[in-house]
Amino acid sequence: MTIEVHAADVAKFENGRKVVSVTRPGTMKVPSKTGPVDQPFKVGDVMLVDAAGLAIVAPLSFAGATDIARRVIEGDARLTTDSQSLRALATAVIGFAAQVVAPEPTPEPASDAIAPPAETQAGAMRQ
Repeated sequence: MTIEVHAADVAKFENGRKVVSVTRPGTMKVPSKTGPVDQPFKVGDVMLVDAAGLAIVAPLSFAGATDIARRVIEGDARLTTDSQSLRALATAVIGFAAQVVAPEPTPEPASDAIAPPAETQAGAMRQ
């Protein structure tokens, strides 16, 4: 059964694969230990598709990607050696990074004077 997922391109790669961001919510059947299950997805989830538009990584939320990352860091042996988990994390990094708009860097002052160090706020992380 084919499910149409509405999405916008985020990044295109030489092999034809694309990271896309979901633009309409829906549900997709995905494999699980107990057989196929319905997995809901929402606007903003990211996925990896091949050149024909077929899903390689099903829609993944930021929370889902964070859970995979946490389990890898905690040493989950299955996830640390699973190529699908690696593809999911790579998709999340590219897809969610594109959704974050960083401010343009401000140019350095033209003066040769050295600015005093910025004051740190209480509780700020120090090196």
